[in-house]
Amino acid sequence: MKKIVSVITGGHGGMGAAIAKELGRDSVVVLASRNAEALKKAQQELEYMGYEAYAVPADIRNADAVRALADFSASLGQVMRVIHTAGVSPADTAADEILDTNVLGTVHMTETFFPLLAEGGVMINFASLAAHTIEAPDDWFEVFDGYSDPGFYGKLQEQIEPFNSDAFACAGMAYCLSKRFVIYYSQKNTVRFAKKGCRILSISPGSYMTPMHHALIVNQPETAQMQLDSIPFGRWGHPYEIAALVSFLCSPGAGYLSGIDILTDGGQIANTFVSQLD
Repeated sequence: MKKIVSVITGGHGGMGAAIAKELGRDSVVVLASRNAEALKKAQQELEYMGYEAYAVPADIRNADAVRALADFSASLGQVMRVIHTAGVSPADTAADEILDTNVLGTVHMTETFFPLLAEGGVMINFASLAAHTIEAPDDWFEVFDGYSDPGFYGKLQEQIEPFNSDAFACAGMAYCLSKRFVIYYSQKNTVRFAKKGCRILSISPGSYMTPMHHALIVNQPETAQMQLDSIPFGRWGHPYEIAALVSFLCSPGAGYLSGIDILTDGGQIANTFVSQLD
């Protein structure tokens, strides 16, 4: 019997590392990230726990790098789980890199792993609460539908041009747009995944205590405090909570869940946009 393989991008990060510890219980884990040193440390930690784990330095913005990651993963057994957590935020990243990583990276991962995903497999793309904070204009979806067109990236940039005078605002809008794309694009793949007996969905985490979120707390403390004040539980999420959710979504019990986005934000969006009862 072939081994079950779980591929996790952003595998050394707070969420990715926590997910690896869950999925490593019953599968080979392949960790991918641009940060080779941090990736190696994450692999060693998993091996110390007795898991079979591999570290593959890969830049998801590069289609060839993603292909090499996919080929290596498939050589280990049946690729059953592809958990795409890798992404960048406006806390410390400019707009162009956000679009490159969050949009093009998601397309590369999905298009490359789709043919390799074994029957019964699942792909989970990570979006963000940010995608739910604004009402996406129709123009966005028209652009999103052309994801395979040669001029796609240029049209994405056009959507954030009105914000170019403010680098941080531009990055923030790029982030919202990119994560809304992740949700929409994942939903567009629902039928073709189902035809091969597979599922695809997205998760929109709120504010979890990860290295990425720590960068926001350090670089934009006022913004971070505003977020914390809007969370009904009055705390940041824990990476192990996301890991437990992903573990369930990969299980047979979640076999009817596909084509949806799961907002995991501690009630922040509800508290922000819906009048609450006392």
